[in-house]
Amino acid sequence: MALNFDIAIIGGGASGLAAAIAAAEELEKNKKRGKIAVLEANVRVGKKLLATGNGRCNLTNTGVALSHYHGDREFLSPVLELYSPQYIMDYFASLGLLCKEQDEGRVYPYNLQASAVLDVLRRQLERFGVTELCDFQVTAVKKIAAGFEVSSKEQKITSRKVILASGGLAYPQLGANESGYQLAKALGHTCTRLFPALVQLKTDPLRAKPLKGARSPAAATLLVEGNPVQTANGEVQFTEYGLSGICIFELSRKYGELHGKKKAELLLDLMPEYTERQIFSVLKHRCDLFRDLPASELLNGCLNKLVGPEVIKTALPNSAKYAGELKPSDLALVANTVKQFRFPVTGTMPWKDAQVTAGGIPLAEVENSMQSKVCRGLYLAGELLNVDGDCGGFNLHWAWSSGITAGRSAARSFL
Repeated sequence: MALNFDIAIIGGGASGLAAAIAAAEELEKNKKRGKIAVLEANVRVGKKLLATGNGRCNLTNTGVALSHYHGDREFLSPVLELYSPQYIMDYFASLGLLCKEQDEGRVYPYNLQASAVLDVLRRQLERFGVTELCDFQVTAVKKIAAGFEVSSKEQKITSRKVILASGGLAYPQLGANESGYQLAKALGHTCTRLFPALVQLKTDPLRAKPLKGARSPAAATLLVEGNPVQTANGEVQFTEYGLSGICIFELSRKYGELHGKKKAELLLDLMPEYTERQIFSVLKHRCDLFRDLPASELLNGCLNKLVGPEVIKTALPNSAKYAGELKPSDLALVANTVKQFRFPVTGTMPWKDAQVTAGGIPLAEVENSMQSKVCRGLYLAGELLNVDGDCGGFNLHWAWSSGITAGRSAARSFL
């Protein structure tokens, strides 16, 4: 016998949990009763939430603005204006979670544990009597006269309203899959091209492996057909396959838009505070002081000890043995390479390494209330939609904001 609900939320991640709690709060505020269920494919809700922010859960960012979002950001203003970073912090404080702001506006739970965030959310679900149906992998959603019939392989439920908050394709090892997009398309929606974002960029393994484990501050620029298209500053992390770090993640979204159609390179300025002429002077001075220094060590003290020799090798593949033997023209080449250390981009790492999905259901197909324009009674929220943000809490801010909007809107439809 099918279970019957008033609101069924498909997906027990950040946006789905926010939607369930917001719907329950709205009904209680208006002295209404309603049966709400969260349908989660994993054995418990919030599994991906526990992994966010390296296990610390970067809840939001005090610098939330349209400029930090991609995709259909022209449709975001109504939601972002309703739910500011301060609103999100106050909201979690009302649930009993203390937050604190750290570097670059990032906001975390005070104890820096993602589990604390999930704990307060689950307590709210319990308080309002929200049903958690875990191990419920939704295979179909059918529009019926009473609302919707939602099916898994083993079970069916009916619900007057459905909120689709099943997430994107990032982190398949935590249960992410394409089912949400398939469900949305079966109910009349379209979907843009999906690709990994906030992910490492791959390069020639022969260039990458000697640098594995090194970290260097840099100004990283993505070149497309030799032309600069975006620059990001931060620490670059060199891996066995390519380059990582927050600044690389920020460039990966722009690279993903190319769909492999154009030649791309990463250009690293390894000493962005110095001009090429100043670097030349530093090198000339070191050569004069340390004539017996191995040429490969010329950049020690300036660059990471793994990175420096690779810069020398790239600039001077047939370099002299000692610093004192280097000519001014050699030093000029080294200085230029420090400012323009180049790597061909051959692709991105796969979905399991990506933090977020770029692309999704167009926001033009969704009202400001998050209700579908093509299937009444259906609401959409979170990563499933064609919205993705920069590193730093912007994606979770969207998850909370869109989830709260969808939950409140679904509940208000009964008032």
